[in-house]
Amino acid sequence: MRRLLSLAVLSLALALPACRRAAGPADRYRAFAAAARNGDAAAVWSMLSRRAQAAFDARARALGAAAPGVVPPRGQDIVVGDLAVRAPRLRSALVLRESADAAVVRVEDETGARGEVTLVREGGTWKVEVPALGG
Repeated sequence: MRRLLSLAVLSLALALPACRRAAGPADRYRAFAAAARNGDAAAVWSMLSRRAQAAFDARARALGAAAPGVVPPRGQDIVVGDLAVRAPRLRSALVLRESADAAVVRVEDETGARGEVTLVREGGTWKVEVPALGG
């Protein structure tokens, strides 16, 4: 009986991590901002929406054409350089609006500056949209 109880407790302990709720849009943006601040280009890239990735790829190609051999023509190579400078150390992130496929999160950084960030759901995961990328 004691062994059966131990197995039941162990099974429950192993199952609990799988029961965690999926990260919401505010949680996802907090992780995105932390990855950008830390210069983790792979993590940042994985948290961007397909549309944002395409925009960074287009920007990288344009920069590469203007300076052949100097700028790698991949968005992933420039994403942190563009975002790290602007990545806030967050004081708060609050979901203002959320639907099945999109959310708007109000963020406030440590200086009190506020803004809104749009996230979209792709493949069951929240992905960050970025404002229009200048050329």
